[in-house]
Amino acid sequence: MEIWLIVGGKRSGPYPDYEIRSRIEHGQVDEDEKVWHEGLAEWTRLGDLDLFRHSFQKTEESEEQIVSSEILLQKPVPIKKQKTYFMRRFWARWMDISAYVCLVWLAMYVSGRDIAAANANPWFLPAILLPWIPIEAWCIKKFGATPGKWLLGLRVTREDQALMTFIQAISRSFRVMATGIGFCWGILPILCQALSLVLTLTMGRPLWDHFGKHQIIASRPKVFRILAVVLIFFLTLQLQMAVLGPHQVKILKEQTTFFEDFPSWAEALEKNERWYFPIKKATEN
Repeated sequence: MEIWLIVGGKRSGPYPDYEIRSRIEHGQVDEDEKVWHEGLAEWTRLGDLDLFRHSFQKTEESEEQIVSSEILLQKPVPIKKQKTYFMRRFWARWMDISAYVCLVWLAMYVSGRDIAAANANPWFLPAILLPWIPIEAWCIKKFGATPGKWLLGLRVTREDQALMTFIQAISRSFRVMATGIGFCWGILPILCQALSLVLTLTMGRPLWDHFGKHQIIASRPKVFRILAVVLIFFLTLQLQMAVLGPHQVKILKEQTTFFEDFPSWAEALEKNERWYFPIKKATEN
């Protein structure tokens, strides 16, 4: 069968059908070219002729095989592991919490609250941490960081690097408090921190950031900021001990023979008692 072609607006031919098939297989003509042979009423697309449809299908299958082969031969691109900044986040968080709890104890001491009763209540610390959740959320929503994170060069954002809404931030802060530090209740902080470390190393970010689709943007902290974190952390711990120390020592003296069994600790206590705040009588409501 002799076939006439129109390629680039020019008519050529006639060609035998086997030559047309050869041109199709070599990619010299495509299915949109116009053709005519005896018996056709008008010029027709080459791809619409049953005579050559099988040739086009074979060509497409060959191209797919070539592409598949090229993909298989390509070397896998190694995925860059996201930095976790676990230690910086750890110290930033505990500096924030230590400073906040210190302020609460100092406020209670100045206002004449019953420090002994609060210290003896195992639910007191989890209860006073509840207000920290909206405070932290507001800081992250407004600045993308808490004081501790700011000092250590950390910012928390969404994956598009935009700041979170308050709802997103407070949801994140609650997850951190519940699953990250266990509301500082008993041994839960140790267990939660250990679990957070494992999940962070496995997923590249902790559980609360994984589900919330948040990310940490970090910059190199300056030396004086690192020193500030260390100073604030230990200063706030010392102030807490100044408030709580006398009550804890009183409990040890009344309920145990600790200082009788360890006289060296009793001597150390006498030296340290000058750093404790004097016990104030709680004001009556």
